[in-house]
Amino acid sequence: MTPLAGITILDLTHALSGPTCTQMLAQLGAEVIKIEPPKGGDDFRHYTEHAGLPGLSLPFAAVNAGKRSIALDLKSEAGRAILFDLAARSDVVVENFRPGTLDRLGIGFDRLREIKPALICASITGFGQSGPFRDWGAYDHIAQAMSGIAMMNQTSEGPLKIGMPIIDSFSGYLAVIAILSALRQRDLTGEGAVLDVAMLDAALKLNAVNLSTYFYTGNVPKGTGNRGFRLVATAEYYPTREGWIALGANHQPQVEALFRALGAPDLIEDPRFHDHPARVAHYDELKAWLTERLSHQTAAELETLLTTARIPAARLRDIGEIAEDPHMTERGLLQPATLPGRHDPITVLGNGFAPAPSHTRPTVPALGADGRAILTELGRSPREIDALEAAGVLG
Repeated sequence: MTPLAGITILDLTHALSGPTCTQMLAQLGAEVIKIEPPKGGDDFRHYTEHAGLPGLSLPFAAVNAGKRSIALDLKSEAGRAILFDLAARSDVVVENFRPGTLDRLGIGFDRLREIKPALICASITGFGQSGPFRDWGAYDHIAQAMSGIAMMNQTSEGPLKIGMPIIDSFSGYLAVIAILSALRQRDLTGEGAVLDVAMLDAALKLNAVNLSTYFYTGNVPKGTGNRGFRLVATAEYYPTREGWIALGANHQPQVEALFRALGAPDLIEDPRFHDHPARVAHYDELKAWLTERLSHQTAAELETLLTTARIPAARLRDIGEIAEDPHMTERGLLQPATLPGRHDPITVLGNGFAPAPSHTRPTVPALGADGRAILTELGRSPREIDALEAAGVLG
């Protein structure tokens, strides 16, 4: 039995942050019913890398496999009536529109909780349901810009965003934590909840250590490039004869082991490098020595040498290299998914921890693929469903 078996999620999300949340809930065993506009559906269906199938882009597939899809016109009275019926049999509703959007459609959280007081309603927005930034639009790189993360990544050429939508994803995972907490509270009290998750808040949560440092010292933390958090040259990225190596020798035993592994045990007694304060003070000298020493071997050779000596280190890999590594399969991180219209399965990531809840191979839903079945489950007759399709309420 999966952890969320018997839990129904009504998914009013689009793009990345909301679908990331609801897919994780699906991977934990919940039934997720995704409601999309009849014409086009979730914009993410038509995004960048494509599998050659209309409305089934690979980015969409990555965060929507395992859900059911119904295409409803929520601007129509009949569409809203179906939504209300679905809300009455659901445990959680998740949305990630701008604040006020659902209220303008007449389907806001207050209305949904009138139908079912025990309903858990979660919103994911750029800046939350309150505050001066409430009505601003946001994307991942906007949240990175406002949270200080981009400035922490600055180089001599200026600030840099992290090269993946990390805030979108983490906002979704933070919403999962909030929803699971609310489900537990509902188990204890019978009460539902309204949850307010914001991308900016999530970005600040990721930056919590720097934020607390600022409040304590009054000093704005500066970007450190590829230097590790303890600001020593022994925890950084270095070019090698072939490829790059990441070192992670932060603590005294690790640094001593590093010097021995690199054939320079005498550096342990060198007053410039013998303890952490000295290594910070003489950062440039130690970095110059490491740069020269590491240039004589390949990253692969160094990775074997250093990890065998139990020193945190790794060769820098690209996405293709780590994706094909046997470690991924052994950890159970990769999951085949069915893409309608494609013979061979595609690969998506599982829930990211072990052991993974058992489940069958998920299917990426075509737009509205489950609409008739869902309405039948709600008690609508075939004639009623035909009429809804003819009227454009059901896509």
